[in-house]
Amino acid sequence: MFLKFFAGVQGVVLFNCNRCGFFSHMFRLCVSFFGIFLCVHSLRAETYDLSASIAQAMRVHPGVRAAAVDVDIARAQLDQANAIRFLPQFELRSVIGPSPEARGDALTGNTMLSHLSIFTRTEATVVQPLFTFGHLSGAKAAAMAGVTAQQAGLRKARGDLELQVAEVYFGLQLTQDLWALALEAQSDFQTARDFVSEKLEAEEGDFTYADLGRIDRFAFDVREKVHEAAKTKALAESALRMLLGLSEGDSLTLAGPLTPVDVEIDPLEFYLKHAGEREDMQQLQAAVQVRESLMQVAKGEQYPQIFIAGQFKYGYAPNRDDQLSPFARDDFNILQAGAVIGVRQSLSFGLTSAKARKASLEYQKLLYQKQLAEKGVAIEIEKIYRELIEAEKNMAAASTARRATRRWFISVRDGFNAGLEDASDMIDAAKEYGIIRAKYYEAVFNFNRSWVRLQRAVGRSLL
Repeated sequence: MFLKFFAGVQGVVLFNCNRCGFFSHMFRLCVSFFGIFLCVHSLRAETYDLSASIAQAMRVHPGVRAAAVDVDIARAQLDQANAIRFLPQFELRSVIGPSPEARGDALTGNTMLSHLSIFTRTEATVVQPLFTFGHLSGAKAAAMAGVTAQQAGLRKARGDLELQVAEVYFGLQLTQDLWALALEAQSDFQTARDFVSEKLEAEEGDFTYADLGRIDRFAFDVREKVHEAAKTKALAESALRMLLGLSEGDSLTLAGPLTPVDVEIDPLEFYLKHAGEREDMQQLQAAVQVRESLMQVAKGEQYPQIFIAGQFKYGYAPNRDDQLSPFARDDFNILQAGAVIGVRQSLSFGLTSAKARKASLEYQKLLYQKQLAEKGVAIEIEKIYRELIEAEKNMAAASTARRATRRWFISVRDGFNAGLEDASDMIDAAKEYGIIRAKYYEAVFNFNRSWVRLQRAVGRSLL
């Protein structure tokens, strides 16, 4: 049927071109200019492959920016932990106020409140820890582990975004191919219907109205798939635009159709060996270090804190006599400086001991959770690996089936054109050929998606 139709269309076109040479020349000229216009327009449109899409998403995605801020926050906490080790208490206080006049000494002095002046006093206090039994060093180690955890979190945010962009990118390629496949089927069946209808009106050939009805029935299913594919394609394109930070007016053209990624799959043991490179496992290891450091801090609180403290105090009031006796003190006129070594010990032994025990138990709990997570990661990697192998086999089987179904379709089509097959056989062959082509695209998508998921499961970048 389709062969007869295409032969008829070819004859009509050749006949019209021979009769209307001028119009044929103008038609070819217009097509040439239209092709040039399309080429220029396509050069202006920005084309995105997977790498360009990921790079664009990295520049604009707020989740990655937030993770980068978390790293800066952790570094600020580390700076705070470093700063507290040196002069954690260094205060300066200066006051100014009225000073009543005072003359004489402690035995013969006289104060006159009616004669006021201005006094100033400046005080400086400094405390420097000398030995803290791991209290300060533990706090620094915890802060350093916090930086490591947030850096792993930033890499994880980037990796998760890479995976998200890759899945949406492959999904958009899939929907575009399925949409094109549905449009192709719709066009073919509309062409076939027009051809059969024309033959029936001319009472030519062996076609019947039953053939036309069968074509119309299947054409409805094709139109339904076209509408569904258009909806899915629009949603996938909107999702990719959102990830790339593009507006509706920005150009979004993919680099090409959906094809299998050109990769070599290693044995399962290779991927299991690299499970520790996952960012979440690195975060968990850093969390273990934090808990260990906090346990050290809690234990250090049970022991005395040895420190050196110093103080400087100076005050001056012009309307008061200096007191020369070491036993006389005047806070308005004063010069005092000194340093001492001290010990600070918490006597709440029950509280500090309970805190140390709690920190130790939390550390042990996290170790057990880490062991459980390692087993879960191994199962996850194996699951994704098995899915990848399955997808690879399904893709190969779908490719073989696509070639076999195409041969079937061509054989039935030729038989139908020769009057050896009826319309139902032709429709069945066309339908199955379209279905297996769609299944092949889905198999390629599943293979590509499983591959990028496996890369992320072992902490590898997709770029």
